[in-house]
Amino acid sequence: MKALASFYHTFKFWMVISVLSLVLGVAALILAAVRRNGDGPHRIASLWSRLLCRLNGIPVEIIGLENVQRDRAQIFVANHQGYFDIFALSGYLPVQIRWMAKASLFRIPFVGWSMKAAGYIPVQRDNKKKAFQSFLDTIEKIKAGCSVVLFPEGTRSENGIIGPFKKGGHLLAARSGAPMVPVTILGTGAIIRKGSAVIRPGAVRIIISPPVDVERCGPDGVEQALVGIRETIIRNYEENRLGKSAGFLEARE
Repeated sequence: MKALASFYHTFKFWMVISVLSLVLGVAALILAAVRRNGDGPHRIASLWSRLLCRLNGIPVEIIGLENVQRDRAQIFVANHQGYFDIFALSGYLPVQIRWMAKASLFRIPFVGWSMKAAGYIPVQRDNKKKAFQSFLDTIEKIKAGCSVVLFPEGTRSENGIIGPFKKGGHLLAARSGAPMVPVTILGTGAIIRKGSAVIRPGAVRIIISPPVDVERCGPDGVEQALVGIRETIIRNYEENRLGKSAGFLEARE
């Protein structure tokens, strides 16, 4: 029965994502032709992400929305558990986001075209010159009022353990002046396990902690602030994965 259920949920997911990508991808391209600032296409992307979660039986709970500053751009610094991190954050964060994504994704029909229309930033990691240009482009997006999401671990966790944070996030914060907001994600790693395409629906919890104002840290304190953010995320993750909050349990990871 478990194998049959897994097949059903997996088939359903890929059908839903294909149909939504086609229909809403076209809508995003139409909006992009009307408004070229990327706001309209991002709203479509947000709707796409929410529908992916809802139609696939994946409830998303967000704690700490009061810590999101809706009147300025910020850098959301999150742990990376699985693909649904992107869907959950894009669908449920109430601000305009510009994602940094692998350049290859921009070549996917409809999805990639919509990403480009929304003003998302392609990153080519094997080309230092282009990667640095992406860094500069991201700073410009932040200064223009758009928030970004960073996964400083650099890759999805295989076992839920939060890995070391790579350098770069603090440089983006220092150059842009935007506050860094710690974001803890639970549950997504069990929905699509790393290295698998099988879908196992489950609950997702997002915890948004108070922002860290880098302008008060000083030039030498921004990197240390990122260390503190990692400690905050680890603490929130451990407290919640042990079922200490609202009966939420992520022991299946």
